[in-house]
Amino acid sequence: MSQEFQTQSPVKTAVLSFQHMFAMFGATVLVPILCKMSVSVALLAAGLGTIIFYFLTSKKVPVFLGSSFAFMPPLMSIMAGTTIGTEQWNTQMGKASVALVVAGLIYVVFSLIIKGVGVERVRKLFPPIVVGPVIIVIGMILAPKMFYNNIIGPSVWFDVPVWKEWTAAGITAVSIIAINAYAKPKSFLKIIPILLGFVIGYLYSLSIGLVNFDSADWSKIIIFQDMSKTFGFYGSLSLDWAAILSIAPIAIVTFMEHLGDINANSAICNKDFMVDPGVHKTVLGDGVATMVSGALGGPANTTYGENTAVLAITKNYNPKNIFYAACMAVFFGCFTIFGTAISTIPSAVIGGASIVLFGMISASGLRTLVAGKVDFTKSKNLIVVSVILSIGLGLGAMSLAGDITGDSLYKIIISISGEPIELSPLAIATVAGIFLNLIIPEQKED
Repeated sequence: MSQEFQTQSPVKTAVLSFQHMFAMFGATVLVPILCKMSVSVALLAAGLGTIIFYFLTSKKVPVFLGSSFAFMPPLMSIMAGTTIGTEQWNTQMGKASVALVVAGLIYVVFSLIIKGVGVERVRKLFPPIVVGPVIIVIGMILAPKMFYNNIIGPSVWFDVPVWKEWTAAGITAVSIIAINAYAKPKSFLKIIPILLGFVIGYLYSLSIGLVNFDSADWSKIIIFQDMSKTFGFYGSLSLDWAAILSIAPIAIVTFMEHLGDINANSAICNKDFMVDPGVHKTVLGDGVATMVSGALGGPANTTYGENTAVLAITKNYNPKNIFYAACMAVFFGCFTIFGTAISTIPSAVIGGASIVLFGMISASGLRTLVAGKVDFTKSKNLIVVSVILSIGLGLGAMSLAGDITGDSLYKIIISISGEPIELSPLAIATVAGIFLNLIIPEQKED
């Protein structure tokens, strides 16, 4: 046990732990909202996943696991048009749950491979020229879906005045940008701009009558009060190849993100977590956490950069603070009243926050390219990056067109045993990038 933790007061521990839970809260609950999943289950799964990670990494790595944005494109497609607790939702959630467990299992396989061949050999497969553009594609695939599903769509589907949707989205986005831009560098406000943006956007929406309380059920307080609604999908679990092939390959993408986040945490904490306790253990922890989350009906888990930022700001790297934050997430996740309150957030407010969040995902991909000092004077680098962007964004646009028109001709469909299966644009782009990086020789210096 570190001396720092032994001398840390209970009050300081509680404040630091709550801050970590607060930092991951906004992004973690946004994923289930957008994917038509249970917010309470997502919080519960994030907390349980982090606790699992804490013990599997020998209590040495200060990492919080929250809802992964990378899995959102296929999850949004699978869960589109459903409502929690309905028969349709149970059917679709039954497919997604199994697929997410398979994705977590891929992580476990990666862990075994890393332990066998060594981390350096594995890391060579995922250089910045592959990781950077893949992350850019994630944000750019999500952005048009966000505009269609959360800002433009409601005006058409529910006859909501257009000005209400756009002003609510705009005020939310501007609030997040302003708080992030003008808050003092080391202030508490600097790490919660998304949460504050939600609050400001919600209050504005309340003032113009955009908030709808009709569907909110305040009678249920504990998540286990209505098992048939929250966990009714267990009766509809199915091994659906379409869902598996659209979701499971995304584990390759999040595996790359995982390596980057563990490297970032190592640099901030001045400890090489890739060696001690070993990246095979961190990957295993992430994989088991995703399997547990998928089994509960929550989104896939991944390491959270928001909490890495908290570590950098506070200079307190004690893993036990993360453990207690995870316990808090489990506690709040058990109370469905929090999820009910969050479910009343208008889609336009979510869309406004997403404008910033999805843009930041793509921007982080650019940062990966810059940090990796990718030399674009080399033809190999240009080809790999351009092909990933073209395939990812091109097929992503086609997929969205298919969602809007209902025409499967716009989607990449293969057939297994006569069943049509849609392939994920992100997975195709990732595999293409890895393959090209391996077969194209390095440009020789003159």
